[in-house]
Amino acid sequence: MRKRLTDFRWGLDGSPQEMLIEDGRVLARGPSVSAADAQTESLHGRTLLPKFVDAHCHILPTGLDLQKLNLGSCGTHEAVLDAVRDRHATHPDGWLLAVHYDQTRYDGGRHLTRADLDAISAERPILLRHVSGHSGIANSAALAVAGVGAETLDPAGGSYRRDPSGAPDGVLLENALERVSAVVPNPSLEEMVEAILEAGAEMSDVGIGCACDMMTGRYDLELEIAAYRLAAERGMPIHTRLYVQWSRVFGPRGIGPEKLRELAVPPSGSSKSVGIGGIKIFSDGAIGSGTAAIYGSYGPEAGDRLRSSGQLIYSPEKLTEMVLRADEAGFQVATHAIGDYAADLVMDAYEATGSPSMHRIEHAMILSDAQIERLANLDCIVTFQPEFLMRFGHSYRRQLGDERASRLKRTRSLLDAGIRLAFSSDRPIVSGDPMDGVRMASDRPDGFDPAENCTRFEALLAYTKSAALASGVRETMGSLEPGMPSDFHVLGSPIPEVIRG
Repeated sequence: MRKRLTDFRWGLDGSPQEMLIEDGRVLARGPSVSAADAQTESLHGRTLLPKFVDAHCHILPTGLDLQKLNLGSCGTHEAVLDAVRDRHATHPDGWLLAVHYDQTRYDGGRHLTRADLDAISAERPILLRHVSGHSGIANSAALAVAGVGAETLDPAGGSYRRDPSGAPDGVLLENALERVSAVVPNPSLEEMVEAILEAGAEMSDVGIGCACDMMTGRYDLELEIAAYRLAAERGMPIHTRLYVQWSRVFGPRGIGPEKLRELAVPPSGSSKSVGIGGIKIFSDGAIGSGTAAIYGSYGPEAGDRLRSSGQLIYSPEKLTEMVLRADEAGFQVATHAIGDYAADLVMDAYEATGSPSMHRIEHAMILSDAQIERLANLDCIVTFQPEFLMRFGHSYRRQLGDERASRLKRTRSLLDAGIRLAFSSDRPIVSGDPMDGVRMASDRPDGFDPAENCTRFEALLAYTKSAALASGVRETMGSLEPGMPSDFHVLGSPIPEVIRG
């Protein structure tokens, strides 16, 4: 049966259009579409656009986090400890895991320590994960299970904060968090499948049709890929693209690129695809945890730009070596780089490949004019998460000062430079409704330079067509051209234009 949709505004430019679909495919779309044998449905002036593509998120962790204690509503140290204490009483078995801990929201901005958590329980492992995902707080039991003590050396690309005696005080930065997280019991295959399905349903409800999981391999790579395939066979409502951690493919115990390609066989009996998008690398940390690699120093004063602050996960030489190996194996590389110092090192690595335009820089929150010009010359793809401005403005101002924080995520400047910019959420770091991202990119919150606003149409384009390009699905998602699957989303009313700041 053919269906003709009429009286809608096309979400990517606001023009009045019609669309003809049949058997799940677009036959035609334009100002006027005629089909005598089609069933006609009026959308009464509402906005129709392609389903959103979330170019950077964490699908399996989103589902798993729904089972953990969420500290996002806590505004004081005491509220955090009360929530942990209540959880310990009502769910007394196994590890006590909490998410969305954020010391920058609490008076004084200080971290809790293992002593604070030990007062609740020193025998049961407790681990609070920072909202950024780049730090955490562990109690003594969690440190003991991980084999972390006074004599334990800091891991490469991370550190254990220490008390005056030299013993870890429970604050875990970057790979130190990974060291402790690694001893938490892994979810089973069935638990993974259920988590993926739950996350997929939540994302579908806000109009997302395709999403890129940006850290596949956190638990067990082959089991995780199997879980995504099983979820697709059981009715996963969105397409998924998996970006696999570099070490799980190229590390000493990695499966190798050929094995990864073998695992990417399409699932049977499914209308939704599961594909390997590329390889994920971390180059630095996050602003909220003070581990993003920046020029200068943290705090209200930038300090000497000739020095750097934060945490490099790998040396510049190692980072380039990793990028080259993945590039030579034919994979797109997506590298996390939040700080401006990290962004320069990632651009150095991409430039060394000779094909920088096939690769992605994730976040790129702090960029100078010179760096934007360099990105344009390299033609790298960049992904932004505009919702961060709404959720973490307090943290950015505390860590960087008002002036530097106001210049984060320079959307207008990147678009004017011709850089291929895609939007995404990074859920479960934030709730992940694409329309929140659209609003934050086109009408930046107070305290963020309004000259970096884009228009609503540009923001929608970055969350659809441009995100599909960044994610390797532009042939099937993001534009609703004739012949494409008819994956569309209808908003309640026409999108108002927003004037550039």
